[in-house]
Amino acid sequence: MQAASNTKCEDSVVRPALVQARAIPALTHSEARAMATVELERFLSLVTSLSPDDWEKPTVCTLWNVQQMLAHVTGAAASYARWSEFMRQGNPKVQRPYRASGLSTLDSLNQIQVDDRANATPAALIDELREVGPKAIATRAKLPALLRAVRLPLPGTGGIIPIGYLTDLIYTRDMWMHRLDICRATNRKMSMTAEHDGRIIALVVRDLAKKLLPHLRKASVVYTLTGPGGGVWKLGQEGSALTRIELDALDFTLLASGRLSSEEAWSRASIEGDTALAREIFNHTWVLF
Repeated sequence: MQAASNTKCEDSVVRPALVQARAIPALTHSEARAMATVELERFLSLVTSLSPDDWEKPTVCTLWNVQQMLAHVTGAAASYARWSEFMRQGNPKVQRPYRASGLSTLDSLNQIQVDDRANATPAALIDELREVGPKAIATRAKLPALLRAVRLPLPGTGGIIPIGYLTDLIYTRDMWMHRLDICRATNRKMSMTAEHDGRIIALVVRDLAKKLLPHLRKASVVYTLTGPGGGVWKLGQEGSALTRIELDALDFTLLASGRLSSEEAWSRASIEGDTALAREIFNHTWVLF
């Protein structure tokens, strides 16, 4: 994990070293395929372990239960496994009734993936994901650099991002977050390692550091994320941090993905220093998932 190099203090207690968030290296295209492959394996391991009673349990994505969340993940993979399916899901005619109901383009796309599989059993969804998941990863890995560099507006976010940012990072981040969603919905422990999950969380911190710069101005914050995959990062300018925030690493991702309100995250955090600045940071801790 990028932030998890360790230093031994005089009291012989091993503590995570503080790392400048801007020093977290970007995800490389070659690394992206390996990360996506590991995440697919872990996601499949989770869903194949679920019991029949788990599939109808509600998730934090209030329109979906666990089975519908699996349908979304499977449908998203299918869209990159077959060019015809990619085009069909994005077809304005297919999306029209969803847009007419008030859904954004992105939400329409996600709901199409779920509705397409409304009659599929969990076993069928898992079998489909086993088939299309590796194909989707291979397709994204083959995208040429010139295409990955093309910048497009992302509907519903107001942002303009490179295609490669979506295909290399966000699709894997989305699957990772839905794995956490399903773990929380079914009371399962999230399988985590510093090498994989810690790297995913570090890349969230990297994105957040860029977003927070206008809000931090000349200040800085130390974010200590506890638990597996956590670390200690400094975001903002050089010099002493004006505030320090300690939060569980998974709660941090829930906050950064919009699943946890800033008030709820605040109640779970430990704050030192400038509390007004900490409040502003919490209110702007959001990145694309």
